[in-house]
Amino acid sequence: MRFFKQRVNFFELLCAQCECMENGVIALYNYCSTKNEKYADDVIKIEEEGDMRRRVLIDELNRTFITPIERKDIFDLSRQLDEILDYAKTTIDELRLFKILPDDAMSDIVGILCDICKHIGLAVANMEKHAQIAKDEALIVKSLENKVGMHYYRALANLFENGDYKLIFKYREVYRHLNTTSDIADVAMDSLLDVLMSL
Repeated sequence: MRFFKQRVNFFELLCAQCECMENGVIALYNYCSTKNEKYADDVIKIEEEGDMRRRVLIDELNRTFITPIERKDIFDLSRQLDEILDYAKTTIDELRLFKILPDDAMSDIVGILCDICKHIGLAVANMEKHAQIAKDEALIVKSLENKVGMHYYRALANLFENGDYKLIFKYREVYRHLNTTSDIADVAMDSLLDVLMSL
């Protein structure tokens, strides 16, 4: 009797990463909104789970001869999803290191990042069978990235009205990383759109 290995569905593995990414950013938003340390700890735990899901995907990628899309495309998109979750953890790490609490500007930006992650998840979930929907969702993400940029510069302008330069430098660093998170999301959707053109 011959046994065949079941084909790995890399789209499902990417969706699993998206789920972790979205949960991590939602936990970050809950922390920014409530200042409850439980949510900060949740971000750390979810980031670790996200790392494991990426490890599984990479392991399957290394053991699979034929993939539904280019191997490099799967790897790059997986890495970008992981980076978004990494930046959620970095935000917690920096807030704790700098001994500052989230402010309203952070809550606003992270709220938009939650929307971004939701639409990334929808884009990835529809890659395999509904390319047009995936494209539409990717374009929504790209428009939301511009929205984060506007909130980022507004937050900086308000921050520089503060006379405490130590606080300015601390908060600016956190704002900058949140803005970079949206930049990574934008790049991830460029990668996804490139993949869709090749399908």
